[in-house]
Amino acid sequence: MIKPGDTVRYLNSVGGGIVTRVDGKIAYVDDQGFETPFQVKELVVVLPAGHANEKQSGARLMFDQDAFDAGKKKTEPKAPSKEVSVKPEPAPLPPVEETAHGNRLTLSLAFEPSNLKKLSDSTFNAVLVNDSNYTLQFFLAGRNPEGNEWVNIYQGDVGPNELIDLASFDHSSLGRIERIVFQAIAFKSDREFEVKDPIAVMRKLDLTKFHKLHCFRPGRFFDTPVLEFPLLDSDRFQRPQ
Repeated sequence: MIKPGDTVRYLNSVGGGIVTRVDGKIAYVDDQGFETPFQVKELVVVLPAGHANEKQSGARLMFDQDAFDAGKKKTEPKAPSKEVSVKPEPAPLPPVEETAHGNRLTLSLAFEPSNLKKLSDSTFNAVLVNDSNYTLQFFLAGRNPEGNEWVNIYQGDVGPNELIDLASFDHSSLGRIERIVFQAIAFKSDREFEVKDPIAVMRKLDLTKFHKLHCFRPGRFFDTPVLEFPLLDSDRFQRPQ
């Protein structure tokens, strides 16, 4: 219990003084001639009233304010660093391995059946084959015979000598691609290259072939039976077969 005459230190700040009076939970502390009110719970007694001063008698203080203040400084959170962390740049990708024939564009649109033994119930996965040393930015759109507007099927990039999946169709949705348009630009991002004319292929697909088993066969790019529609062959546009 804090009482008048006690020498106290502050818990939440540096310094202290002698308690002059106590009013309930408020104690008034004389700190170098200034009387300041504090809540009792914010004070700790370092020398009870009636005891000699440490400097006079060598008495051991009940509370070591210097040690408390030093420990408090150690635990104070550090200000956030103003240095901005820089993420390391990703390692460059290895250069693309080119083929001897790849500087001429060869492109195909192939369809892989999910059930070759029962084509009437099969779905067909559309695959774009880029057999060239060029990257292509492209889109593929389709239109059924009754429609007048084109519908985008896929747009994106395909890398050199790469095959990518475009979309899946069943017999009820094949009508969307009875007529297709394929447009693209070709470039190389990591070396010099010959500029190619923009690619624009528009053609009609023979949908009856999706019902004929003999039309599905392994080809130049597939070990399993597929239905393949060439778009470009060594920079030359291909006519419908």
